[in-house]
Amino acid sequence: MRQLVVKLEHLPPSELNPNNLRRLHWTMRSQITSIARQEVGWLAKVEWHDDKPMMKARISYEFTLKYRRRHDIDNLLSSCKPYTDGLIDAGVIFADAIKHLEIGLVRAIYSDKDQTIITIEEIE
Repeated sequence: MRQLVVKLEHLPPSELNPNNLRRLHWTMRSQITSIARQEVGWLAKVEWHDDKPMMKARISYEFTLKYRRRHDIDNLLSSCKPYTDGLIDAGVIFADAIKHLEIGLVRAIYSDKDQTIITIEEIE
């Protein structure tokens, strides 16, 4: 089975946190979402080389946190929606419908730097 790992040297933008989305004007929200979506899309496309999309995939997220302040894992995961859309745009996964995608491991650990590690695995 095929697998792809995309590493971002940062956490998802705090503006994409569901608690913050309501406070932003829709144009700002759209711009931030678009940037996040394109970033993951381009990183994935470089590694994926126009292979056929995974028709059924499992996506896992690992967040490494530099600071030990309180983080809400639900909000970190929700902030990753544009990343999933970027993977669809890049042709890595076919769609984010229940039939085609499931959520795997979601975890956060403390480390020496902030990172978001997205692992996409093809499943049957």
